[in-house]
Amino acid sequence: MPRTVTVVGGGAIGLSAAWELSQRGFDVSIIDRSRTGKATSWSGAGILPPANRKISSDPIDRLRGLSHELFPPWAEKLKLDTGIDPGLMQCGGLYLAETPGEIAAMCGMTDYWQELSIECVPLTSEELVAHEPSLATWFRHTSNAAAWYVPDEYQVRPPRYLQALAAACLKSGVRFIENTEVTEMRCLNGHAQAHYRGDWHECDSFVLTTGAWTGRVAQSLELELSIVPIRGQILLLKTAAPLVNSVINMGHRYVLAREDGHTLVGSNEEEKGFELGTTDTVLESLFQFATHLLPELTSAERVAAWSGLRPMTYDGFPMIGRVPGIDNLYVAAGHYRSGLHLSPGTAVLIADLLSESTPRIPIDAFHVGKQQRSNTAHF
Repeated sequence: MPRTVTVVGGGAIGLSAAWELSQRGFDVSIIDRSRTGKATSWSGAGILPPANRKISSDPIDRLRGLSHELFPPWAEKLKLDTGIDPGLMQCGGLYLAETPGEIAAMCGMTDYWQELSIECVPLTSEELVAHEPSLATWFRHTSNAAAWYVPDEYQVRPPRYLQALAAACLKSGVRFIENTEVTEMRCLNGHAQAHYRGDWHECDSFVLTTGAWTGRVAQSLELELSIVPIRGQILLLKTAAPLVNSVINMGHRYVLAREDGHTLVGSNEEEKGFELGTTDTVLESLFQFATHLLPELTSAERVAAWSGLRPMTYDGFPMIGRVPGIDNLYVAAGHYRSGLHLSPGTAVLIADLLSESTPRIPIDAFHVGKQQRSNTAHF
């Protein structure tokens, strides 16, 4: 009889884990406090920066490299299995700088990428304009302008990716329990139980993929101070045709265009607790940033704006693994700005653990116990 797994949280990490586990023969259910495929995962831009697992020594770079390897076949299988195209595209990334500090930071980044054998090419003004003509005005009017091109950068369309994951899960027999909140977890004799719909429930294994809400879902895990929600806002514009082909990056901000002319501008970082919502001040600053780079966006239609809560851990590493002292409770959360990108790799690692296989990459740096106020979970 297949082992039963309940995945708590139906974002990119949860859906990916459920799909991977179902492919390995587990009997999987997903519980989500609203609808699957919404919240933070839906609100992301879908930027997949370059990575190289084979050379990386940093744990997060290894995880990013693993996901980067998995994403193309992962997306293709989703498309074949469901008929839904996640919109994965190797569009390349342009990295721009216009101040001495930004240039110095990018020089450090390019040196690091070189160590990882990630191609990063500095561009002359002529090469930049030939690559992205819409940036000509910015380059002409910026005295310290500098640009680099990174071919191995992708974008994916998060709503489509999540739709494809949900459809693939359903096709694989995963059960969806939506609009249901897990109000607490408890441990009896080393075995976890979840409380929802007015009762306590058991299964062979639970996987918490609840992002910024992980501490609230299971307060007894003493993780409530270990994941901080960081709000980010995104502005969506629309032009008749896309103005750029590559992802345009400057520091933590970006502009990227979809093939239909929808253009996403982001993002910012705010500590506002669990408060969602956009502000006129931030949206105007994003609009000014976008039109500074691409003046043609001044006349673009303002379609929408939204926010999401990124789950940031205190050390910058996600939590991936079993909770100490509990034999059937696992956590996959705290991926900050990279949940979409790291979803295939995280899913494979969680499935490896539940399958009692050697994880594809070392995961010691992601272990759950270090984020707790004490070394043992108290229930």
